[in-house]
Amino acid sequence: MEHETLDTSPATGPEHALYYTDDLIENLQLRWGEGLLSPGGAEELRRMLGKAEIDGLHVLDFGCGIGGYDALLVENHGAGHVTGVDIDEASLAVADRMRRQRRLQDRLDFVHVSPGPLPFQDRTFDTVFTKDSIVDLPEKAPVFDEMFRVARPGAWIFLSDWFRSEAPFTEEMRAWATEGGETYEMDTLKSAAAALSAAGFTQIETDDRNGWFRDFARDEYQRLKGPLFDTYVARFGRSQAETSVENARIRALLADQGQLRPGHVRGRKP
Repeated sequence: MEHETLDTSPATGPEHALYYTDDLIENLQLRWGEGLLSPGGAEELRRMLGKAEIDGLHVLDFGCGIGGYDALLVENHGAGHVTGVDIDEASLAVADRMRRQRRLQDRLDFVHVSPGPLPFQDRTFDTVFTKDSIVDLPEKAPVFDEMFRVARPGAWIFLSDWFRSEAPFTEEMRAWATEGGETYEMDTLKSAAAALSAAGFTQIETDDRNGWFRDFARDEYQRLKGPLFDTYVARFGRSQAETSVENARIRALLADQGQLRPGHVRGRKP
């Protein structure tokens, strides 16, 4: 989730897809960690899963990116197999190299998909997982319906995303979320929970992570304008490094305003 010139061409078409360049993939990993295109890493993943056990289960990861969270689901949480799906072939190529390097070919597979129904039969997966991908979709209900369809009875769904406040947008939030080449289709945490319920999931729980993200975003801003700045200049050029710093400053401001509110939703298929 980034507004920077290196990111991508402007999103076009009904799928509103964000396509990741090699530079963007490197940029995000430098700040968020190897294999990660969204913040939080192992600790935030543990928070998402809570007390649920996924040991030995078959997990679907919707919007898997370069596969870092899929590797963690296997290595740290004992998932039997993770199938990651994404519309971005460049990201999936990186994910495939990662699984080979970590010798996880028998426990991870990655599938290129197009917008629309998922290429899986009903009741295929024991668990459904998605981290910070739904925000890019203008129509979310059909995706939740598909997740429900491919989940087996009793399956957990674990969803993390970038949410907005219930309050009206501030001037800064409106500019960040709705202007420029890449804009976001942001829900509130409450509306996302209601949408999962409408799809058929029950036992819905939510976790507002704005408090955590305020501290995280401040720290990221300090790292980008401090110890990481020279690395960014060397790799991406001074102009792009300054753009990255400014975007980090804006995200920290929006978190402090309470406007940008990452959060988790958990539910279960009856």
